[in-house]
Amino acid sequence: MIETEEHAAFRDSCRRFAETEIAPLVDEAERTGKYPKELRRKAGKEGFLSITAKPEYGGAGAGWVFQCICVEEFARVCAGLATGLGGLAFRLLPSIGTPAQIERYYLPTIQGTKAGAFGMSEPDAGSDVLAMKTRAKRTNAGWRITGSKMYCTGAPYSDYLVLVAYTEPEARARGVSLFIVDTKTPGIEIHKMDKLGHRSMETGLVFLDCEVPADALFGEEGDGMRNVMSVLESGRLTHAARSLGVARACHELASDHASQRKAFGSTINQFQAIQFKLARMAIELRSARLHVYDAAQRYDAGQKIQLEASMAKVVASEAAIHLADEAMQIFGGQGYIMDSPIQRFFRDARLYPISEGTTEIQLRNIGREVGIRR
Repeated sequence: MIETEEHAAFRDSCRRFAETEIAPLVDEAERTGKYPKELRRKAGKEGFLSITAKPEYGGAGAGWVFQCICVEEFARVCAGLATGLGGLAFRLLPSIGTPAQIERYYLPTIQGTKAGAFGMSEPDAGSDVLAMKTRAKRTNAGWRITGSKMYCTGAPYSDYLVLVAYTEPEARARGVSLFIVDTKTPGIEIHKMDKLGHRSMETGLVFLDCEVPADALFGEEGDGMRNVMSVLESGRLTHAARSLGVARACHELASDHASQRKAFGSTINQFQAIQFKLARMAIELRSARLHVYDAAQRYDAGQKIQLEASMAKVVASEAAIHLADEAMQIFGGQGYIMDSPIQRFFRDARLYPISEGTTEIQLRNIGREVGIRR
């Protein structure tokens, strides 16, 4: 993608915010595993949480190219903290939320004063969503929700949850509904999960045995799967942009290190073995960038991007892993020490082929889109 002057200016503003507001928080957040909620308030004040929000809600009304630029620049500094400045939970709100839900949850979220988490995955239902066991049954007062969710990004510090539950299990996909509930609702327990990477981003295991009011229903009953699928494209797109940011950070760090580290009387970037590594890293990085921004431009043009979003996610997530591995090799022992940022990107990158739909799920989707049938 050839960036316009407007894109370039926006990228500069994102980079400044990342380097002045995100970077100073990284070490402490990684050490404690506690997400700094003040970062959301600062990002909201600067408009980084409302890039694609409509002007009527106080947003910029910009497209997904701008959103991907923001995600890439933030993830280049810290992928875990960048993850807390996005999310599937609130992207659904303006499209299917009631005016009361928009007022109570969406507006505070894009302003940075509230945060939400999305609860879909379960111990026995990850990619196979319809295997979930969470149930929502009508009561005289509203709904009773029982079950559990895991891998809920941001749940330990969030103010509300968007939950996926069966309201009519016999109907399978047409019996799935969404609910939006406050995390302080009696009968909700959230436990923080310990993770290999993204340690600055809190992830939760959620136990549910709670009563919620009738107006906790989010969208129409039975429309849950359709509504979730409607935002998966944008979720995979921003996920790919985050992978791109991590890949870019690894390439930049490795290039800088290779230009300074000396061995046998020369900087190591003078050796052909290192030059080849850096060259291939540059190729993979460019490929990932082309995939991400091609998909974003198509999405902004109103095109369906099931194929392009899946391809972007696969290419960018694999680039993040490979570039992190190659950067670790170029850094040598120094990269393996916890004081080095390379070890953090190395651990963070391993998440990307797993989350937001595994690589295997994306390849299945790609196969179907290009005409391969079982």
